[in-house]
Amino acid sequence: MSRRHWPSLTALAARAGKWVAALRSPVLHSDDVPPHGRQQADVPGAAARLLAGKRGPRASVVIIQDGRLLMMQRIKNGKEYYVLPGGTIKSGETPAMAAVRETREETGLNVWLAEQLDILEHKGRIEHVFLASKFRGTLRLGGPELARMSEDNQYHLLWLDYQQLQQLKLRPKNLLMYCQEWLLPPRT
Repeated sequence: MSRRHWPSLTALAARAGKWVAALRSPVLHSDDVPPHGRQQADVPGAAARLLAGKRGPRASVVIIQDGRLLMMQRIKNGKEYYVLPGGTIKSGETPAMAAVRETREETGLNVWLAEQLDILEHKGRIEHVFLASKFRGTLRLGGPELARMSEDNQYHLLWLDYQQLQQLKLRPKNLLMYCQEWLLPPRT
């Protein structure tokens, strides 16, 4: 039986610098992401979660069509809330890679990212938000969300306009302020 070797704190700190640098990478499109978004990890998953908080950072994508925003409705243990398509950044991924991978898994859509819009925070969890310049595919729920679907744990993909979004519980909470900017014409 072999013992697992855990890196020293010094080694983890050195690797963390590389991991943080990866967060600043340019945006990309679906063809640039390897299958399942995996690459050689610069920081072990446990260390990345430790550095970024318990659940680790998240990456999401703003997809707009005909003045409506694609949102994931979540109903978990009777509580309802709405999030952008996206999910946890895996070890070895950049936020852009995770945004593209998670969107493809959850929605069936291939996205091309235009830019990173902002970095938001919700209950200590960081969320990198990207804007899709275009997308292709057939909208359908997939990935782990489809596999975990149950009466107490539901996922639904919905196109929502700004008026609808105002009535809903969004996560992160400050997302509504951005939705106004993304969906409404500028005031003159």
